[in-house]
Amino acid sequence: MFAIRPIFKILLLAVPSAIGAVVVFNLLTMKQSIDWRTGLQRCIKRLPAILAAALVCSVLCMGYMWTGRPYQGSFKVGYTYPKASKGLTPSGTPLDVNEIFSDQVLALLLEKHPEWDVSAEELRDTLSIGYVRQRGDMSPDNLYVSTEYIVSYKATERTESLDKNELLQSLSEVYYDYFVETYGRKTNLLEDDYEELSDLDYLDMNRYLRNRASMLIKYMEMCSKENSSFVSETTGESFDSVKDKAQSFQDVSLERFESYILKYGVSMDGGQYISRLNFENRLEDVEYMKNLAAYSVRLAAIARYDGDITRAVLVPTRDATGEYYQSRTKIGTDYFASDANSYLSYATNNQLNIETNNYHIDCLSNASGGADHRQKTDEMAAALKAEIMQISNLAIETVKDYDAQTSNGYVSFTLYRGGTSLRPYLKQTVLYGAALSCGIGVAIVTNHSTKGQKKRV
Repeated sequence: MFAIRPIFKILLLAVPSAIGAVVVFNLLTMKQSIDWRTGLQRCIKRLPAILAAALVCSVLCMGYMWTGRPYQGSFKVGYTYPKASKGLTPSGTPLDVNEIFSDQVLALLLEKHPEWDVSAEELRDTLSIGYVRQRGDMSPDNLYVSTEYIVSYKATERTESLDKNELLQSLSEVYYDYFVETYGRKTNLLEDDYEELSDLDYLDMNRYLRNRASMLIKYMEMCSKENSSFVSETTGESFDSVKDKAQSFQDVSLERFESYILKYGVSMDGGQYISRLNFENRLEDVEYMKNLAAYSVRLAAIARYDGDITRAVLVPTRDATGEYYQSRTKIGTDYFASDANSYLSYATNNQLNIETNNYHIDCLSNASGGADHRQKTDEMAAALKAEIMQISNLAIETVKDYDAQTSNGYVSFTLYRGGTSLRPYLKQTVLYGAALSCGIGVAIVTNHSTKGQKKRV
């Protein structure tokens, strides 16, 4: 059926084209004005033939459109999160609705349906997109970015065997997963099974858990800036309350754990850990000397400038109101000073790390703990793991609940499956038949053949 439809389409276009060509020919070859009265008489005389021809073509038009239903379809996609009306994705980047036809989305679609045996480019040729027009007036003071679009499908010879509803449904599902994965809020940063803790020494456990707690705190602070008053119905927590739990874990639980380790010098392998700390100190010392040398070089560069000249660099300028003033500009010494402060800060951190490592070495070297203390440390580590996992789960569920309430699922889809209503097809068929009848009538009225002229004589 699909292979025959192009032939019917050509016929349906050829008939009005031929009639139009006849009308144009009649007008171009006309040597005298049109005799409307005689032309209308000829038109009325041939009215049954005109209506019969229009009826036949209308039936062909109806058949063409009706048989094309399996090869055409569409669905509406609506972006439901707040930033969509500003033309942005949930992550704040510009929204590109044409991504629904992107290589990534179509590749995922074909990966889901390898039995289709078509390429991404062939699929892209069957799809198009248009926005749903806003209802109401628009003005420079009332700007609007469309958040609803219609994705249309029109089969080609390569895709005629595909089920249009299955294709559009699968496309919407794949695009939704892609959109949420790409632009939705990422909670994988909060997810961790903490299985690697069993491979770490106790002081490394403390450092690892401290870093995870810091990450949780920063994540919750970011969410709190977005909405500080939100309280999850699922967890009963706000972003600030989860952040406070992570802060308490860091300041109380981990401090108690570290203090116990250092008090009794507990380690899985004290000798090996001390050797590693000594090696870290050597590396830190090298970095300390480099940063200190860089700091000294920049101080020497600053000293080469005359202080009076440096202080006298002023540039005439005007402020936003047009008032004249002397602006002090940055010169080379300003950059040297900024670099010097940075390198001094690096050197100070190197020195602090060395002193901290030395303190840990002293505690491990003077270890007084036994098997009981080792067992107690293991119990504390297990409790810390359970506590941080509980806080992480609270954070994840709170964030998910917030996104579910504010994003409305990010994207919604309405698939138009195409019912059996004849109304839209009848409307187009009637318009086609009426236009065809008018065209034939105009061709007859403008006809000025020799036969007609002889009759008039």
